[in-house]
Formats: sequence, C-alpha cells, structure tokens
Amino acid sequence: MRTPVILVGVDGSKESRAALRWAMEEASHRGARVEAMLAYHQEPVIVPAVPVGLNPHGEMPRRHPARELHDTVQQVRATMLHAPDVSECVVVGDAADHLTDASKHAELLVIGTRGRGAVREFLSHGVAAACLRNAECPVVVIPPASTR
Repeated sequence: MRTPVILVGVDGSKESRAALRWAMEEASHRGARVEAMLAYHQEPVIVPAVPVGLNPHGEMPRRHPARELHDTVQQVRATMLHAPDVSECVVVGDAADHLTDASKHAELLVIGTRGRGAVREFLSHGVAAACLRNAECPVVVIPPASTR
C-alpha cells in the first residue's frame, strides 16, 4: 500500500509556514508523508564587471531556494513535538503550475493565503486561486488567522 502524500506549497512567508505546520500535523494524524514544494523564477545570471566578492549594490547575495526551503522546514519542525518527515522539492517556474501538476499524486494540497476572503481568492489570479480551480485533489487553504 502506498503512503498517502500531503503536498504543501512553501514560499517562506508566515502564511506558508502556517500551512506547512498544518500539513505536518495532519500527516501525523493520517500516517501520511509531507512533501514541501517551493517554486521560484530563475533570474538570469549577470556577470559583474567588478572583482569577484564585491557587490556593487551593497546587497547580500540571495540564498539558494533549496536552503530557504530547508531552513523553513527545520524552523517549523522545531516547534513540534512529533514532527513527521518532510521531503523537500524545489522547482523552477510558476508555483501554481507545479503545485497543480503535483496534486495528481497527492491526497491533499495545503496552501496558505494572505486573506482576501474565499470568493475574492477564488476569483483572483494568485497561487491559491489557481490551485483551488485546477488541483486534482482536495485543497486546504490556511487563512491568515492561523499565522498568529
């Protein structure tokens, strides 16, 4: 028998951390495994005309998305008594497209929302709206009140 999968979209926001926590708690009750997915748009590589190690804009270089996802999972795991294992998946491209495609193999898709309300969220062009319209499994949308 195949272990059920709870898929959760993670982008580092407090809303997605709440969704991850909810997914991990639900997985513990269901005996499911959690797959946390972070999607990002790859920016073109620009080779600076300054010596390596100097940033002309004075900004810190961005951390790799895989590190961001791993750190988020570990932060949520640290707040739980019995946290299930979480597989981490980082993909390049549109989050809604990747989540809805991966929903074909999931028992449940969990996403956080910034709180526009159910009707406005469904009618918008956001990730939650696209997942509600196109996912091939049930979708749980964690409201912002869960992030406090």
